[in-house]
Amino acid sequence: MYVLLSAICFSLCGVLINLIPWNSFSINMVGSVLSFILIFAYQRTQGRKFVFNKMVLLGAVLNFVMALTFVMATKMTTAANAIVLQFTEPVFLILIVWIVYRQKPKKDAVLTCILVLCGIFCFFFESLSTGGMAGNILAIVSGVTYAGVFLIKKFPGGDFESSLMVSHLISIVVGIPFLMRETVFTPTVWGYVLVLGIVQFGLSYVFLSRGLDRVSPVTASLTSTIEPILNPILVAIFCGETIGMLSIFGAVLVIGSATVYNLRQAKG
Repeated sequence: MYVLLSAICFSLCGVLINLIPWNSFSINMVGSVLSFILIFAYQRTQGRKFVFNKMVLLGAVLNFVMALTFVMATKMTTAANAIVLQFTEPVFLILIVWIVYRQKPKKDAVLTCILVLCGIFCFFFESLSTGGMAGNILAIVSGVTYAGVFLIKKFPGGDFESSLMVSHLISIVVGIPFLMRETVFTPTVWGYVLVLGIVQFGLSYVFLSRGLDRVSPVTASLTSTIEPILNPILVAIFCGETIGMLSIFGAVLVIGSATVYNLRQAKG
């Protein structure tokens, strides 16, 4: 449920990024400020101390690259393109776990990944285009680094929340020069930024952290595939992108396969 709540929060980003008339670095920077405050408060309430070491820094870099490249991809290509290519992440996650941790994936995990990816590609087939190639490449980079984010808690000496806070500090330092160039600071824009920072940059990570305490990275990754379904639906409603019958079939395939996998894991 925590991972599901995280995915729902993340799914708002497609709409909000498109509604905010700022460049990617500015959006990432202001969202990171709000998220840093929220995660710092969460750390204090949980009695957790800030940790800094090489693994925390590695996790911070992964999260910084993941967040920034996704915002950039959403700006440079369609929301559907960005989210479907980022969600090649379950495959990268299984490969990383297999190569680094020598954990051979089980057949049901591999089959579920295949079905999930087929469903996602069905869902977004009508939106994928040959244009926006740079955005598409950035979305794939976001997918690779997103797989690493799911493994932060598995790093020896890693600390998920500390990595998030360091990544936000990196985003703030990098983004300040870009924010100073922005010219549109209307109350509506600030409202969108506030929601993006608190919900998508903040609460989503808190929920994900609590979820990763209770389930495996692969299970969390597959559960979070609800995000690439909700994200384009919300963009379609608020930004006018259309959804066809093939997309609906893909949604059923993704949700169904992920649900069956999780039920099998719970039974085991």
